[in-house]
Amino acid sequence: MLRLLIFLTAFSQIFLNRFGIQITNDFSLSVSYIFLYLSITLAVCQGYLITDLANLLLFSALAASAVISYSFGIQEKSLSSLMLLLFLYLPFVFRPITTKAPDLVFYRLYYPLLVVLALSGVIQFFAQFFVKPEWLFDFRQYLPPFFQNKNPMNTVIPIGSFLKGNGFFLLEPSIFSQWMAYGVCFSGVYPSSVFAMPLFLTGLAVAFSGTGVVLVLLFCIFSFFDIRREKRLLLFVLLFCFLVFSFLTKDTLLLSRLDEFKGGTGVRTTSAAARFINPTLVLQEGWATSCLIFFFGNGPGTIARVNRDFEVHDPVWAKLFFEYGLIGGIILLLFLHRSTSGPNFNRIFRILFFIQWFSLGGHLLTFDVLVLYVMYYKLCFPAT
Repeated sequence: MLRLLIFLTAFSQIFLNRFGIQITNDFSLSVSYIFLYLSITLAVCQGYLITDLANLLLFSALAASAVISYSFGIQEKSLSSLMLLLFLYLPFVFRPITTKAPDLVFYRLYYPLLVVLALSGVIQFFAQFFVKPEWLFDFRQYLPPFFQNKNPMNTVIPIGSFLKGNGFFLLEPSIFSQWMAYGVCFSGVYPSSVFAMPLFLTGLAVAFSGTGVVLVLLFCIFSFFDIRREKRLLLFVLLFCFLVFSFLTKDTLLLSRLDEFKGGTGVRTTSAAARFINPTLVLQEGWATSCLIFFFGNGPGTIARVNRDFEVHDPVWAKLFFEYGLIGGIILLLFLHRSTSGPNFNRIFRILFFIQWFSLGGHLLTFDVLVLYVMYYKLCFPAT
């Protein structure tokens, strides 16, 4: 039963990304987190997971700091954002009783799912040149309202005369590109078909999102001596072809988007500016305005409620310190470091997970991204 729940957690994380259980008019509970909590509960009951006292103390400190942030925040704040933070990070309190590495279980669980996702995304992208049904890129509107994921992500994004691939099942091309990046990692580190890496890189290309590219480049840097020579050669040949294609294709592929990082009012609402430049402006304007805000933040949910004349995304590095201050930010980082430390965890995945969570998106309160981390650190023990 536990194996089935763990599989359903991973499956729903990818293929039920557009589904959710409606809690309020604008918020849905992810299906994957429902299965995750069921898996955690059963694993605790069967003795595979136990409560780590140090983790519990850090989580309690985090909860206390978050309550202070909410109580003394001077801007419009959200109690639901506070409750969601605690709900999402509670599973990190537990630790598996085994000390064996989870890597092979993790790979066997996700690799087949990512192959199916890659095929779906590539077929979806090229199908748009022959047929143009609305459901090809956004079928969420056809779901009953109670089961729709209410997350307001950019599901349908044009680039030139066509649409970015979102993997058909996923809410946003950026999510698709990050999954394809992990597919590249799997096919580089573990035994896999020779066609797997080209397939994942093709999926990465049709997503037209830089977030997955960043993860792949980091994987190349940190795994250079950890993968077989023939896999290393294949990866670099494919990346070279990818870069050449990007240079030769004007105004359509990833490298042309580097201009988005330039300053000026004309680009302040681009994706790159909203993710990496504008959050810095928000911190400068609204974080260290008083000692209370500096240490405890403006309060949960406030970064999205401040009126400003430019668009801003909420990466963890900005949202965490803006809303919970220096104390709350440090406690959460210590809590996650303590909860995910161990000699048997793969160094490459630890680095990629942290960079993805901390800097590549609004992942402080993102259900399915956090599911991936809980699965690796807590539930992919060899017994499954």
